[in-house]
Amino acid sequence: MAETKNFEIRQTPASVPLTFDSQKCIGCNRCLEACQMDLMIPGEEKGTHPLVVYPDECWYCGCCVMECPTDAIKLHHPLMNQTRWVTKESLLNGGK
Repeated sequence: MAETKNFEIRQTPASVPLTFDSQKCIGCNRCLEACQMDLMIPGEEKGTHPLVVYPDECWYCGCCVMECPTDAIKLHHPLMNQTRWVTKESLLNGGK
């Protein structure tokens, strides 16, 4: 019988193009206004970050990131997502 190996897949979800740091975001909505694809709507409360309602429409242009005065937005481009295969033995040996 052939030996089987177990693998774990680690991946950043491509379905979330933007994340907001709520500690940095001042709720100015400049990112919302800069977005050419209208992915976002204003936050539910004044002073909170916008909500991404159409994540699949993102072109990953970075306009929202460049417009943010507090550097509160991270853009997760799908080509930058990493898939890493790890053997079961590697995990048992502390990742070595």
